[in-house]
Amino acid sequence: MQANRLQRVNSEIKKALASILAEDIRDPRLSTMISIVDVNTTNDLSHCTILVSIYDKDKNVVNESFRTLLRSAGFIRKLLSQRVDLRITPELHFKLDEGFENSEKMNKLIESLNIPKEEESAE
Repeated sequence: MQANRLQRVNSEIKKALASILAEDIRDPRLSTMISIVDVNTTNDLSHCTILVSIYDKDKNVVNESFRTLLRSAGFIRKLLSQRVDLRITPELHFKLDEGFENSEKMNKLIESLNIPKEEESAE
């Protein structure tokens, strides 16, 4: 499949999934903020890997929300088939993006390294 078409398909799937998560999923366990980071569909459109970020301070809430999202994959796929006009609706594979969490850890590390230098310059 041409790269441009695959990019358009990925973009349409990403928009549709964001809409589905915001408007159609009524599960209270998914009340935390969920963001679609990236969508990668295989060339034959049979599989789609969705990278999601779940924003919450409590790691248990993040894990429970992700498990709920995994269990809802079939329902989400059904809704996706209604919104995106594809001959084959890909099988959805959700993956948790920990980039946000890792960047927070790095920022805290950098801040902790900068604190002693600021104290020394104040003296």
